[in-house]
Amino acid sequence: MDLSFSEKSVWGSLLGIAIASYLFFPDAINHINEGGQPIGLFGNVIFIVGVLIAVEVVYHTLVGASSDSTGSDERDALISLKADRNAGYALGFGAFWIVGLVMFADLRADTNALETSMVAIYLLLALTASEVVKLTSQLWYYRTGV
Repeated sequence: MDLSFSEKSVWGSLLGIAIASYLFFPDAINHINEGGQPIGLFGNVIFIVGVLIAVEVVYHTLVGASSDSTGSDERDALISLKADRNAGYALGFGAFWIVGLVMFADLRADTNALETSMVAIYLLLALTASEVVKLTSQLWYYRTGV
């Protein structure tokens, strides 16, 4: 089965996000839970963004060199639109979850209820999950046909 350039590109982006998430989120959550300041994560974020860029550049260069055509067609556009819709739903759910989490923490009247840095980490997690939903939706639509 020969995959199109667009489908191969989605696989590479998903791989890059998986690697970056694996490197960032466990360390970030542990850092914040141990009382560290978010600024302490800055060097880690720069490194992970560099890794993500390197993975994307190398992968897309290899895929582009081995593919006959890199153009997209109407099918790719339709798949992208449907995947964007699914990503919007996922991001909306994530935002609703974060707002609920903040409100619940406020209702408990806990003095250390929810630190701003944890809200930021949760927001990054929701954005990442939204992108993963988009990419997996695209793969689903490529496999099942649109």
